[in-house]
Amino acid sequence: MAVADGLLNGTGALLFIAAAIGFGLVCVVAWESRSLFLTPLGWVLLPIVVAAWFGGAAVIGLPADVLLGHSDAGAIWPGLVASPIVALVLGRRFRTPGENTASQIFVRAGILLAACIVAKCVAYALGFRVFDFWTGGAVTLGALVVCIAVWQFTDIDGVVHLFVRAGVVLAAVGLVGAWAAVNHVPVAGDPRTASTTTVAIMLLTLPLLALAAAVLTVAVLRRFRPDVAPRPTRDPAARVPKTHEVWNAFVTFEEDDDEGKDRPVLVLSADAGGADVLKITSQDKSRFDDYLPLPLERCRGVLSKESWLELRPTRVPLEEFRSYRGLCPPWIWAELRTRGLITAPSSGSSSKPSSGSSSAVKRPAAVVGQRPAPRSFLARLRNR
Repeated sequence: MAVADGLLNGTGALLFIAAAIGFGLVCVVAWESRSLFLTPLGWVLLPIVVAAWFGGAAVIGLPADVLLGHSDAGAIWPGLVASPIVALVLGRRFRTPGENTASQIFVRAGILLAACIVAKCVAYALGFRVFDFWTGGAVTLGALVVCIAVWQFTDIDGVVHLFVRAGVVLAAVGLVGAWAAVNHVPVAGDPRTASTTTVAIMLLTLPLLALAAAVLTVAVLRRFRPDVAPRPTRDPAARVPKTHEVWNAFVTFEEDDDEGKDRPVLVLSADAGGADVLKITSQDKSRFDDYLPLPLERCRGVLSKESWLELRPTRVPLEEFRSYRGLCPPWIWAELRTRGLITAPSSGSSSKPSSGSSSAVKRPAAVVGQRPAPRSFLARLRNR
């Protein structure tokens, strides 16, 4: 207990906790590009991206100033014009992969606009100084993050992962509460009279509680009322995986076809019915012979952590492919050929697999019509 008190003591501990929570939320919002923030370039871009989201959320929430009768509301008419435009831009940016219709983008933009306005009005009713730039921006940014995080989480099929994610969010709230208890700081109060630290804690934890509540609600409805909260539907025509590509796909567990997880996979072959893939896991499989280690320094373009490639092909329906990550690094493909898991196409066949036919895949060996991998000068140097 004394060790925990020591780790949680002081303002520096709260800043570290807030930074860790913020970084986690940035990765959730960025989602498909989250691996970028684990690189030196990502650390440079991180404050720029957060500032852009903060500014965008602040602009989206400007109509609330008019509704609340702010004295300077008449001077912010350019922001009022820009508010729906920014909402549309963010609605398109954070749309579900494959959802490209104008109506779907408008719906998401409307949700973002309504969420930021409602959040600002509720915060005003609770006593927050929402007309202050930083406080109002923090409130609307919280609403923006909650909306996008719920979309990202619920776009993944399954129920168990929703309960787990909600539990992680609540654990983050509990960690902030533990810091407050150790440092004898109230976690809630009237924002008009509370200390700056208490207000900051409220601005941090209230959106997290809203996020956990929303995710738990979807999880419960998906479990007990699937007609109300159906599982996500995917349009296979919107994204067609091809040989030699790495994708995010929902892969069911071998022991339970009703559950699974979203994981990276390497596509060996694909046809109209599905794709044969090799699963990629971040769990340490170094003690097994049927896994190929994937060092992060050699796979940073498509992976974000040390991983292992399972050398046993798995069949995945096309509708379960979620998003494209990148091309397979050439050295992996060469290693698979060395191990006899793939063979080069015959001289009379095209090197590029057709979309209407699949290559024969054996188990445990797969015969795949290989698409030549691009080999840049840097790639050739890296593989020597």
